[in-house]
Amino acid sequence: MLQEFFAHSVEGKLVSEWQRLEEHLLNVADLAKKFAGEFGSGEWAYLAGFWRLRPAFLR
Repeated sequence: MLQEFFAHSVEGKLVSEWQRLEEHLLNVADLAKKFAGEFGSGEWAYLAGFWRLRPAFLR
């Protein structure tokens, strides 16, 4: 069984209402791509947005 990670959780709410980490990272990556696309760096920003938490999982 794979371990599931969450980006945002709220005490008192059902786990099904918490935001999964994968969803959060994809949202951040999409926003970063949109903003950086204005100056031609959208793809780089997408990668940076998606991988921004990776070091926390390498420990």
